[in-house]
Amino acid sequence: MRSIWFWLSAATFAFLTATLVLMTPVAAEEVGDEKSSKHPKLVVLIVFDQMRGDYLQRWQPLFGEGGFKRLLAEGASFTNCHYPYAYTLTAAGHASLVTGTAPDKHGIIANEWYDRYKNRDTVTSVTPYLEDKANGAGPYRRKVETVGDVLLQVLMGRGRVASLSIKDRSAVLMAALRAGVCYWFNPASGNFVTSGYYREDPHTWVTKFNKSRQVDKWVDKKWDRFKPDLDYAKHSSADDFISEGTGYLQGQMFPHPFQFAKTKDVKANRQNYYDAVTCSPMGNTLLYMFAKEAITQEKLGQGDTTDLLCLSFSSNDLVGHAWGPDSQELLDITLRSDAMVKALLDLLDAKVGKGNYYVALSADHGVCPLPELAKQQGKDAGRVEPELLTSRVEEFLNKKYLVADQKAPWLIVPKRSTSWIYFNYVTLKELKLKQSDVERVLADWLSAQPGIEKAFTRTEMMATETDDARHWAFGPMKRSFDSISSGDVMVVNKAYHIISPPTIATNPEKYPTYRATHGSPHPYDTHVPLVVMGPRIQPGVRTDRVAPQLMASILAESLGVPAPSAAEHKLPAGLFRK
Repeated sequence: MRSIWFWLSAATFAFLTATLVLMTPVAAEEVGDEKSSKHPKLVVLIVFDQMRGDYLQRWQPLFGEGGFKRLLAEGASFTNCHYPYAYTLTAAGHASLVTGTAPDKHGIIANEWYDRYKNRDTVTSVTPYLEDKANGAGPYRRKVETVGDVLLQVLMGRGRVASLSIKDRSAVLMAALRAGVCYWFNPASGNFVTSGYYREDPHTWVTKFNKSRQVDKWVDKKWDRFKPDLDYAKHSSADDFISEGTGYLQGQMFPHPFQFAKTKDVKANRQNYYDAVTCSPMGNTLLYMFAKEAITQEKLGQGDTTDLLCLSFSSNDLVGHAWGPDSQELLDITLRSDAMVKALLDLLDAKVGKGNYYVALSADHGVCPLPELAKQQGKDAGRVEPELLTSRVEEFLNKKYLVADQKAPWLIVPKRSTSWIYFNYVTLKELKLKQSDVERVLADWLSAQPGIEKAFTRTEMMATETDDARHWAFGPMKRSFDSISSGDVMVVNKAYHIISPPTIATNPEKYPTYRATHGSPHPYDTHVPLVVMGPRIQPGVRTDRVAPQLMASILAESLGVPAPSAAEHKLPAGLFRK
């Protein structure tokens, strides 16, 4: 077994084995005019990357019938669902949904971080350890089991877990350790791929799908508005708002072309096209076509046990980053997502049968509005120079502690800036400085900088009592903290402030795909939808505050298995009918 953490005690294994009886076919129960079993043939988790919690209510009048409206009408909707941790990022969100706990327990603290103890600059959440390099991407850093792991243990390998996404980290972190189907999109080749962690060669049907070149169907075409008669500006913002991005040679305004870049690098030209596809609703369409093939070829939900299918649609996130959450582009991809959900539900009705499946929907995080738009609306908003957390911190510390002309590498800075600052412990020792003192000095300095709400220290995160525990962001920060992986000083931005060059609005050539972002404990980043529809679900709107980690317990109950061992959230009373 590839993961060092995945083990079960004899008692746990006995309990899970006993639960196997739940997974045998059960007598049908009358539910309206349909028949359903207590534990159906298929459970589907849908994650829309960067779908903020207000979108489904905000744009509900614009949706068609049979998609989001069907989920909301036939399912239970939690409208007050918030992540309880600070660094609301893709990898952390996907891991939290299927484990039922937060980064401080499951270990996926971000998309990437500095690996001090493995002597590596930056690792991603799915980067293999050196000894596993040949296997490629996998859930090496996830410390606890997922609901898919429990399902496979209970069924002793007879059930199936499939996980599909555009992003590798999304597919990998949702999947069980021994998932039979785990694929993601590679923009360098335009193919769906897996890694040696799961299997040496792709499934035959995957190879056939890649050879069909479905991804090339949009070459030299354009992404235009889904509903041309709709007044998009009325429901979003101006199409040419100054700080919107331009994507991958797609332009700031509709229509957005799909094209190969025209340089001498043929490979890069093709990748620009593939990146443009994923940074548009067509990326979701491509994943849907791939998922349809997986359902058909793997006969998911069509066997004698219950299967789990996890789908993460990444393009909503890529579009939101490029054009912003209030853009016409984001409105358009949400409308198209609604139509795609309808197509998926219709497919499940046909392949699996009404009453034989559950569908649960959520998101990995929300997103901050474009600061320029927030400021236009009268909010205190802005962008914070990324150099604040790199060169300016180094300059401050050098000036504070070094004598004239003395040089020392104060920071170990990852290749990409994060909100963590890692000290060079060797330098601290050489200068005979107490780490907690330096942490405190730097945190106080950072907390006084424009755009920064508060900086916290490693010492505070490790302590049982601290003065800063009274700050509202302390609890969320602690839930994002891992004693091994996290840095020494951690920063929370002020509301409506993001780490991004302030000159971005007047320099359209830089950062064309990264104008808005997320990753804070502010409500616009923590608020996500949570909707579940299925044969035993009691429909209706629920306004009580819940965490998205509740999803793991919901999925487990739908599958008829115990919740993952680290799951923290119990099912709300009355959510499932007896």
